[in-house]
Amino acid sequence: MKVFPEFFNSIRTTLSRYLPPVYIVHEDFNKEGVDGRVIAYIDRLSYVAEQYKTLRTNLYSLSPENPIKTVVITSSQPWEGKTVTCCNLAITISYDKEKKVILIDADMRKPAIHSFFGLPNEPGFSDLLSGKVSLEKFTTKPAIGDLFIIPAGSPIDDPAEILSSTNVDPLIKKIKSAFDYAIFDSPPVLEFTDASILGSLCDAVILVVKAASTQEQAIQEALNLLSEAQATPKACVLTNVVHLLDSRYHFYKYKQKIRSTAEKEP
Repeated sequence: MKVFPEFFNSIRTTLSRYLPPVYIVHEDFNKEGVDGRVIAYIDRLSYVAEQYKTLRTNLYSLSPENPIKTVVITSSQPWEGKTVTCCNLAITISYDKEKKVILIDADMRKPAIHSFFGLPNEPGFSDLLSGKVSLEKFTTKPAIGDLFIIPAGSPIDDPAEILSSTNVDPLIKKIKSAFDYAIFDSPPVLEFTDASILGSLCDAVILVVKAASTQEQAIQEALNLLSEAQATPKACVLTNVVHLLDSRYHFYKYKQKIRSTAEKEP
């Protein structure tokens, strides 16, 4: 089965080009312990931060009639920028005073959200699912700025098994009732079933693709797996794209492009 051929046509040229980036992350962590790659927080007025605002706007308009509140962000393989995308998108949504947003680390195999914001990893999402803590533990006050965060939590043997339990759907519904947006960082699709399971329970899946790196076959396989699990992506975010501005500027990395595929299913 071939899924979303128009997506490949739109990015094939971009995937074949690569130029060294010159946007420089000036420090690993700021004084608050926030990772320098959370550019939307560290360098809020930068061109790169503006691209996350565009991504936010596109998310808002992705499904006007049935607003999307719970979003799973994943990739076909590791190192495509899904966690960086999650962190920057969530912090950008939190700047909107009319929206209440929570960022959830559902990658219980290789948790990273806590390290991006200088937070402890436990307790967290796995502890919520196992009933060790309540949601109110994480919703009393924001973790940073106006952003609420649930880290991955205590290590568990089989995350896919707990995501398949009957506890997950009621928890997601409770999160939806408390927040305007919930952003879930999920493991890569081709390595684990977690994203497919969680995506089938949430309003939307966004697939992150790294330009000049991710192979078309990997993208196709990831799209197929998600579609078969009733978790067809609503959009794709293309990372690592070189974008030439004008003569006063240089090339920038982390240009984010979001292209809706909601109405283009086969």
